[in-house]
Amino acid sequence: MKKRNIAIVANGKKLNLTLVKRILNDVTTVIAANGGASLCKEYGIKPDYIIGDIDSIPQEVQDIFSSSKIILEPDQELTDLHKALNFAQALSPNKIKVLSSFGKRMDHSIGNLIIFSKYSGKASLEIYDNFGKIELYTPGKHRIKGKIGQIISFFSLNPIKNLSLTGFQFPIKNKNYDLNFVGISNTFKSEIGSVEFTNGKLFSYTVY
Repeated sequence: MKKRNIAIVANGKKLNLTLVKRILNDVTTVIAANGGASLCKEYGIKPDYIIGDIDSIPQEVQDIFSSSKIILEPDQELTDLHKALNFAQALSPNKIKVLSSFGKRMDHSIGNLIIFSKYSGKASLEIYDNFGKIELYTPGKHRIKGKIGQIISFFSLNPIKNLSLTGFQFPIKNKNYDLNFVGISNTFKSEIGSVEFTNGKLFSYTVY
């Protein structure tokens, strides 16, 4: 059975086109989060769905993507990205990739990071910018692939219990962090690293 990977294009900073093609290589469905439809036009990709209140999509872009399915969601208590993420989860994907969710207004970027921190779907979540990729981990043990010397950072927005990092330049063994955790610019010491913890949620940011 073919894996279903979904890409969400938000309305943040434009990504490098070569990078976009690589990210979308295994994607089966593209969702534009409202104004992200304009970025889809610049990327040269057609979204299967456009979701939001459709308030920041120029008529020209709406005309170009007239065959895309419009999911009108006027709820002002949720951001367009949050709506797109909820919709993507309902499609039962294996993986959700988010493009262009950071890099413009800081309040939008902070809000999006908080939305990601609350994500609890079964699909793995990856968030891309022009410099690296964020992944979100839930309690348990996770293997992370990388190149020796490649930079990776870890951080959380909530308490982390019994955190262990192995296979990195700066390892950690069974430590608790009562407020949050910030570990910037660690590096892979081997091609496979391991992250393990028992409570909380942890982000990694791997530099390309």
